[in-house]
Amino acid sequence: DLVSQLERIGVPMVNSRVCLERAADKYRTYLRLKDFGLDQPKTVLCESPENLQQSFENLNAKFPIILKTLRGSRGVGVLFVETERSLKGLVQTLYKVDEDADLLLQEYIKTDFDVRALVLDGKVIASMRRDVVEGDFRSNYSQGGNVSPYKLTSIEEKQCLLAAKAVDGIFTAVDFIPAKNREKNPPYILEVNSSPGTDGIEEANNINISKCKN
Repeated sequence: DLVSQLERIGVPMVNSRVCLERAADKYRTYLRLKDFGLDQPKTVLCESPENLQQSFENLNAKFPIILKTLRGSRGVGVLFVETERSLKGLVQTLYKVDEDADLLLQEYIKTDFDVRALVLDGKVIASMRRDVVEGDFRSNYSQGGNVSPYKLTSIEEKQCLLAAKAVDGIFTAVDFIPAKNREKNPPYILEVNSSPGTDGIEEANNINISKCKN
């Protein structure tokens, strides 16, 4: 609402309210990326514990799977679920804490790392590899993941620009898992972040993002 007030009186905003709302809601992001034809892990919405079994069947994936809260950042609210029993217990617990919670069930794609690309006004300005944390499945820098430089292929760069466009973002971070054949196949887009931190990507590339001119 504050962003809306500022927009209304003509204060320039980096990302609009529309962008913030699209990126903050993981399921809304998923639908927008799907509309733009981007590859993603299979994802379904779980609206209640009673809806869990049908949601899992709709997902059409085998364990382990990923369970996500609709809103979350820095790897918080993302859970690795190995069995049906664990899934039921986690969902019941989350809905007991918050009756209005909405959860996502997502296909798990095994990988040793994922990639983050920063997109500014239709151009990728930096990218990095984020290694999965030992003993974990997440790769977030904030969770202790190692980072290093990463050169995007042409198709990866195009997909990142399209993902940023899908949420109507000016400055965003696009996270993805690379395809096995990076030169020919598109990556799996995981998330688009409308307020990305820059610490990790600056460390990986030894640059100061805010001072970059190119």
